[in-house]
Amino acid sequence: MPMSRHSIAPFVRGAVSLQEEPDGLVVAQRFFPEQLEHLVKVGRERRAIATAGVVIDFATDGTEVSLDCRVVGGLDRRHPVYRAVMAGVGKDEPPYGLAEEGNVDGIDFVVAGHLVATVAATTGRLCLAFENPEHEELEVRIYLPSIMSVAFGNLKTNGTLKPVPQRGYLLALGDSITQGFVCGRPSLSYPAQIASTLGIDLINQSVAGHVFDEDSLGGFSLWRDEQPTVVVIAYGTNDWARKRSPGSVEGGAVAFLERISRLFPGVPTYVLSPLWRVDEHEPVPCGRPLTWIHQLLGRVCSRHEQMHVVDGYHGIPKDPSLFADGVLHPGPKAMGLVADLLLEAMCEDSVDLLVSRRVARRLGTQEGAEPTEELVSREARIDRSISLRNGSPETHPEFDRLVRTIWSLRQPDGCPWDREQTHETLAKHMVEEAYEAAEALRLGSEEPEHLREELGDVLEQVLLNAQIADDSDTFDIDDVCRELNEKLIRRHPHVFGDVTEVAHSGMGTSVTSEDVLQIWDSVKSEERAAAPARRGLLDSVPVALPALMQAQKISKRAAAAGFEWETVADVWDKVAEERAEFESEEPGSPEALEEFGDMLFALVNVARHCGIDAEEALAASNAKFRRRWAAMEAKADLDGLDTEELNRLWDSVKAGE
Repeated sequence: MPMSRHSIAPFVRGAVSLQEEPDGLVVAQRFFPEQLEHLVKVGRERRAIATAGVVIDFATDGTEVSLDCRVVGGLDRRHPVYRAVMAGVGKDEPPYGLAEEGNVDGIDFVVAGHLVATVAATTGRLCLAFENPEHEELEVRIYLPSIMSVAFGNLKTNGTLKPVPQRGYLLALGDSITQGFVCGRPSLSYPAQIASTLGIDLINQSVAGHVFDEDSLGGFSLWRDEQPTVVVIAYGTNDWARKRSPGSVEGGAVAFLERISRLFPGVPTYVLSPLWRVDEHEPVPCGRPLTWIHQLLGRVCSRHEQMHVVDGYHGIPKDPSLFADGVLHPGPKAMGLVADLLLEAMCEDSVDLLVSRRVARRLGTQEGAEPTEELVSREARIDRSISLRNGSPETHPEFDRLVRTIWSLRQPDGCPWDREQTHETLAKHMVEEAYEAAEALRLGSEEPEHLREELGDVLEQVLLNAQIADDSDTFDIDDVCRELNEKLIRRHPHVFGDVTEVAHSGMGTSVTSEDVLQIWDSVKSEERAAAPARRGLLDSVPVALPALMQAQKISKRAAAAGFEWETVADVWDKVAEERAEFESEEPGSPEALEEFGDMLFALVNVARHCGIDAEEALAASNAKFRRRWAAMEAKADLDGLDTEELNRLWDSVKAGE
C-alpha cells in the first residue's frame, strides 16, 4: 500500500496547543500562555518547552511508521545532573546517553502496548518497522522526549492511519522527577506508566525547578469544561531546599492545593510527598526533614475530600543505585515503583474508574476484591524486592504476543478447530503433550531445540484452556498466573516469609531440600484443612495420571495419614503375600488381573520405602531395554533366531555395556 501523508494534529495527545513552524512541522506546547509568562519570569523556560508526556497516538494496520523530527532544545550536557548520570555509567559523549538501563532522553515507539524501540531524538527522518503479519489494526504511541524539545510532523505509514478516540486524561503536576528527568525512556516516567495502565491520556505539566506557587496554575480555568480523570501532584523538594522557613513552605502548599481543589472539585487527586534522597541529612533553609513535609501535606489534604496523600519517602528502598544520578532522580526501576505506589493508593481509595482489571493485574490484586493492605501489597512487595536484584527477569512481550494469538484463534474469524474445543476435548491433548515434553526433558541437554518446542506445545494447551475459561467469564490467564504465584509464595515461607516461621518449626535458618518438602506438605495440609468444602484425602490425585504414578501418590498420602508399614521387610512380606494370591488364581482370569495389580501396588510401596521413584525406575528400565534391543539389531538380523540365540546375543550386548 502506498505511503500516505496526513496532518499530524489529530494524532497528538498531551499538548495544550500546537505551534506551527515555518518548515511545516509543529511544536507541542504543554502550558497555557499565562503559565509560560510566569515560567519565563522565574527562569524555567528551558524546561517548560520540553515535550514531556506528549505522544503521537494512532491506529494502523501497517508495518512501518515514520515522521520528521527537528531538535528545538537539545540536552544540556553541562547540567550537573546530566554529568552525574554520565559519570555513573562511565560514558562521556554518547549520542544521547544512558541512565541506568535506559536513556537520558530519547523517543519511544510503543506498539500494541509494548516498547518496540527507543531512538535518539535527532534532526531528520525517524523510521520504525515492526511485525504485523496479519495486518491487524494496532495502536502505536510515539512518546516524545521528556527533557528535550522537538518539532515534528509528516507522519506516514504503509497502511491505514486513524486517530485513537479521546479517553480522559491524567493531569501530572510536579517538578523534574515528574517531568521524567533522566529517568530513562520517556514511556517509563511514572505519570506515563500510570496513564498507560489506566488507559487514559497524559498531560504532564511538570517542569524542572517547580515550586508550589499559584502562578504556575494560570490558564487552568480553561479546563473546567473538560476536567481531568485524575490528578497526580508530586511535591518535589525544591520548596524544601530553597524556601527560607517552614511557614513559607506550608503557605505555598496550602495555597496550591486549595486552588487545585477549587479548579477540579470532585476529581480524585493524589499528592505524592517527597521521595527519599541521598543528601536528605544536609542542612536546608527551612530546617525541616522530608518526613515533616509528608505530615504537612497530610494535614492539608485532609481538608479536601477528593485529595489523598501518598507517602513517597517510604515508597521506594533507600538505595542510591535506584537513582539515575545517584542522589534524587529515580531511574527506570524506581520510576516503576513510584507508579505502583500511586496505583496502590488509587485501589485502596476505591476510585471506581481506576479499580479496573488493568490496575488489578499490574498490582497483583483481584478485580473487585476488597483492596486490603495484605491484598495490594504482599505479593507486590515481594515482586518489587525481586525486581531490584541484579539479573532479575524483565517483561516478556513474547508471552503477551502469544496470549493475543491464542485469543485470535478463538474469535469468529479465527480457526474453526480452536473455536470448537472445550476443556473436555482438550484433556487428551494435554496428557499427550505432557508425555512428549517429559520425554524431551530426559534428553534436554542433548536436544535443547526439541525440548523448547515441546515446552511450547504444553504452554499452548495451558493458554488455550485459559482462553476457553476467559470466553465463559470463569477466569483468565492472569488469574492462573496470579493464583500460582500466590501458592508458590505461600508454600515457600522459608524464602518469602519471616525466617522465624521456619526457625519455630525446629529447622532453624539452614533449610535443606528435605526440609523444603516437609514445609511444602505442611502448608498443603493447612490449605486442605482450611478449605470450605474439604475433599477426600485421595480426591486430588488425578485419575488421568499413569497408573504407576497414581499408585505412588496414593500410597504416599495414605502413609502420611498413618496407614503405613513399619519396615521395608514388612512391605516385602506383603509382596510375597500378593504374589501367592496371584499364583493361586486361574491364569488370564479377572481375579488374576486384580491380584497382579495388588502385587504391583505392593512393589510401588517397596520403592517408596527405599526412596525410589517407581515411575522413574521403570522408565529407566524401558530405556535400557530399548537400547540393548537396538544394539542386538545392529549386530545381527534377529528374524529367525531362536530363544537360545537371542539370549546369547542379549548377554553379549549386556556384557559389552
